[in-house]
Amino acid sequence: MKKFIPWITAAAFLIFIIDWGIMGLKIFDNDYDITVEAVIGIVCFIVLLACSVYKIFSNKCPHCGKQILSEGEYCPHCGKKI
Repeated sequence: MKKFIPWITAAAFLIFIIDWGIMGLKIFDNDYDITVEAVIGIVCFIVLLACSVYKIFSNKCPHCGKQILSEGEYCPHCGKKI
């Protein structure tokens, strides 16, 4: 699951950017029926948020199993190299 999270995040971000572009073009053309684009944008934002939360809380030390909140080379709890 950890290997799929960056791909899901990248795909959701790309879809989110494309969706905002389509929504902007529709508004620029005075077509204010953007319900579908708004729903797609909200879903992509929720997926991005869920992936970020998962990435934060799934980072654990392989030696002691405690959660690591930094991107350092050593575990702040046991001091071993990650």
